[in-house]
Amino acid sequence: MKTSERKLLLNAEPFGFGPSAAVASFFPFLRNAFQCIGYLGKNHTLDLQKDLPYDALHDISDMTDEQADEIIAEYDVFFTVLDCEMAERALALGLKVIMYDPLTWYWHEVPACIKRVNLYLTQDFFGVRERLANEPTLFPPDVHVVPSIVRAVEEKEEPQYVLINLGGLQNPLWSVEDTEQYARVVIQALQGSISANELIIATSSAVAMRLDDPRVRSYSREKMGEIMKASKYAFMTPGLGNIYDVAAFDLPTVWLPPANDSQGQQLHILGKHDMADAWVDWEDMGHPINYWDDQPRVLDTIRNAIHSAEFGELFGGMAEKAHATVMDKETSQTSALLSEFGTGGAEEVAKRVIEFCS
Repeated sequence: MKTSERKLLLNAEPFGFGPSAAVASFFPFLRNAFQCIGYLGKNHTLDLQKDLPYDALHDISDMTDEQADEIIAEYDVFFTVLDCEMAERALALGLKVIMYDPLTWYWHEVPACIKRVNLYLTQDFFGVRERLANEPTLFPPDVHVVPSIVRAVEEKEEPQYVLINLGGLQNPLWSVEDTEQYARVVIQALQGSISANELIIATSSAVAMRLDDPRVRSYSREKMGEIMKASKYAFMTPGLGNIYDVAAFDLPTVWLPPANDSQGQQLHILGKHDMADAWVDWEDMGHPINYWDDQPRVLDTIRNAIHSAEFGELFGGMAEKAHATVMDKETSQTSALLSEFGTGGAEEVAKRVIEFCS
């Protein structure tokens, strides 16, 4: 039964895969409550949305701002994961705006638009509640902290895969060539020690197209769940979405070198709390990086490291040692996150959105 006649427009920031994955996680719990749900986004954020039953899918990758605004104006409520620019435009067009923010703990400076949204939902993590308590004037009146947006998987299937998950490489400050270089080096270094019939490699459709390798694909959120449920262990970029997925599937994991500043901070936070099985950091390869530095500077430093002549050889050596650490593990230390921050946040987010729109 539809509970709201308001037209809901979903959106995700085109920075990494986490925002888009979050939208795909919320959607199943929102679908039956609205007569009309659309998605508006660009580039790789559409990869995880294209197979979901939206009433309309708006690709604005090549649109002008005016054309995108015409689409936004057709809706009543705008629900975004971290796209502050689009949130500002929706507010200016008179829409009610909801924001889901998994990075409340992270911001050097909390984006000004956050205080102006009508409903602010944040995923619990180290430092989130402390920041909300210490800096309440930076956030809107209607704030809700929700548990992690995953659910623990109670029964795993017979392990048959080794997963390399390269989600989270694309961002507005890197070229596709940069992400291709990272992916190519990592795959070449790892494939020799993994049986070909076990190996599954996931990334965005744009990177997969550049690599032109039939083993490298973009998978739906549902399919990725099936793969992780049947995986022995994994190599993953340390985005927060990947981190919580590893916790939910209790999947032994080697964390790959961070592709941006928040990934680097998250990796160090996991290490500090003894919640990481194994990892390869840029510092291990002679490129110490202060992940708490200015974001463009961090990303520029990582880019230089990716294109360095020694990246492949150094990563291969470090990855081999990390690989040996997880090969015989049956559980992941990262799963302790669920005891710390709970589960079922996707359903709670949807409940809050539905109540707001009703």
